[in-house]
Formats: sequence, structure tokens, C-alpha cells
Amino acid sequence: MKFYKNFLAFWCVIYLLIAFVGRFTSSKKEYFPFFRWSLYSKTPNSLNHAYILVDKVGDSILSKPTDIRNLKDYHHVELVDMNLIVQKFYEDVKRKADYDNHMIFNAIPKTSVFKLYETTADLSKVDYKASIKTNRVLTFKNNRFYFE
Repeated sequence: MKFYKNFLAFWCVIYLLIAFVGRFTSSKKEYFPFFRWSLYSKTPNSLNHAYILVDKVGDSILSKPTDIRNLKDYHHVELVDMNLIVQKFYEDVKRKADYDNHMIFNAIPKTSVFKLYETTADLSKVDYKASIKTNRVLTFKNNRFYFE
């Protein structure tokens, strides 16, 4: 029993020593997984989220704009994967990278019509829901991108 008490105390001392040394010697002020107590105070206070509303898929016109992630029966891409594709597409549009042959067009054909939206919220406010803003970034129609 004494061995286990010493074992626990030994590893606690080692953990705290590495955390303390990392605070003063590391360029990032921490060694993973030995972190500072202020770790969560460094998180961003804004939330950015992108989504795509589809008006027309191929030759089929939808009755109302539908989120591309809800069209799994058409594109057969899982929800998490489609969310990553949309986020990558949004980042490429923001960076003005080559998005003409983006992987989004593997999910829906280029004859589709869709709009890319960006939602932002300021989480530093108590009533963060009042700070939510939605902007249309671009429209894809007739095989062309139209920026807002």
C-alpha cells in the first residue's frame, strides 16, 4: 500500500514540475498536456459559422431553400463530412483560393444554385443572441459565382 501512495505523490510532483518549468521555458508558455490555469481565458469570444442553402440541385428545383447538410439522400455524404466540406469551401472563398473545382461540386453538380451564408456572434456579451449577424457571402448560379 505504501508503494502506491509514494507512486501517486511522485507523479504529482513530476506533473507539477513539468507544468511549472513549461511556463517559463517554452515559447508557447506550456507543454501539452501540462497547461496553465489560464488556458480557457485565451479562447476567442466570437463564433463564425458558415452554411449553404440550396435552391436547385441539378435540374430539380426545391420548394424552399434547404441546407446542403440536409440533402444526404442526394449527395450521400455524412453530416460531419459535409459540414467540414462547407467550412473548407467558406475558408477558401475568404482566402480567395481556387474554389472553382472545389470538392463541394463532388456533392452537388455545377448546374445547381446555392447561396453561402456566414453567421457571426459575439460570445463576450451576456445577451450574445442579440449580436448574431447573418450575411450572404456569395451566390452560385449558372455555373458562376456572384459575390455580395
